[in-house]
Amino acid sequence: MKIIISPNSFKGTLSAIDACNMIETGIKKGNPSFDTYKLPIADGGDGSLDFFKYYFPYKSVLIKSLNPIGEAIDSEYILIDNKKTAVIEFANASGYSLMLNKERDLSNMDSYGTGVQIRSAIDSGAKKIILCLGGSATIDGASGILKALGVEFLKDGKKVEKRNPITEMKDIDISKFLKYITNVEFILLSDVNNMVLGEDGAVMIYGKQKGLPQEHFMKFENYLKKFIELTSKIFDVNISSIKGGGSAGGAGAILSAFFDAKLYNGTDFLLDYINYKKYMNDSKVIITGEGAIDLQSLNYKGPVALIKYINNLKIKKPVRIAIAGKFDYSLNEKFKDLFDYIFSISDMRKVEDVVKDSKKYLLEESIKIGKFINHLDI
Repeated sequence: MKIIISPNSFKGTLSAIDACNMIETGIKKGNPSFDTYKLPIADGGDGSLDFFKYYFPYKSVLIKSLNPIGEAIDSEYILIDNKKTAVIEFANASGYSLMLNKERDLSNMDSYGTGVQIRSAIDSGAKKIILCLGGSATIDGASGILKALGVEFLKDGKKVEKRNPITEMKDIDISKFLKYITNVEFILLSDVNNMVLGEDGAVMIYGKQKGLPQEHFMKFENYLKKFIELTSKIFDVNISSIKGGGSAGGAGAILSAFFDAKLYNGTDFLLDYINYKKYMNDSKVIITGEGAIDLQSLNYKGPVALIKYINNLKIKKPVRIAIAGKFDYSLNEKFKDLFDYIFSISDMRKVEDVVKDSKKYLLEESIKIGKFINHLDI
């Protein structure tokens, strides 16, 4: 029986590759003769660098950069395609994971460190940059990235000195920026489908998890709105309605204009990039999953995007199984057309125990799934 194993990363606990290995080991205890294919996925968020490292020859580039509050950090991006293409993960220098146990003031946090990485890639001779936008800590509309590339944010004719300049800016000077990015192609990957503004936008949906107090939501909504208006005027484009534009605190929408770049759903782009569909012929079961399957998953997060991708292929549909560290059962109806079966690791266990010993419990759940598959009539 051919089984495809394609989890996303289990954020904060397991990489997608580690999850693949645990799931394969577990289900083969149910039946050692299962014909398994390990194809980890990513959605343009945390784990996207690991995705490219798994599937392609690469060169790792380690440089000094800055985290969202300006502290010096070691950062990494990679070069593929004979060093012609750079892959940069927004979260690597500007990610939420870098701000754990740190005071978060979104008005003094920016994405400058990611801009340092982009500048390094351009200086190294890269002609294409794939920027994976998920996992960000900031709501700066990528203004930090743009500052690192020569854009000046102005108030009353003077440069805004605040770390997150969109909180004060009235105008933008792009003269130095345009010289810097000549002859570089940018591809933007979003891990969500949210637009930049409105009740389903960057601030209203993701502000809370980034540490923005509720009473500041409308202020930041208006900061982004002003930035969108200025950007749209400069480049004569409408970016407020772009799907995925709300990724990385509005970076998706803003950078699509500044970089003249197309914004892709991360999972769809990456699956096409490795020609994922070629592996699907004759597959009987597909197993995917990630740390949480919940309301945010429905914004086209990895496993949901993967199953929708498979559902659109002209093949006999495999049995679709999802493994979640935690599943929101109140949304069962919304997931019933996507997954045939959902297994939640934390159902009979404490969530903190699952997080602490994730490999052990994913292995245990996978053994159970292997025995379950053995009894399916397929």
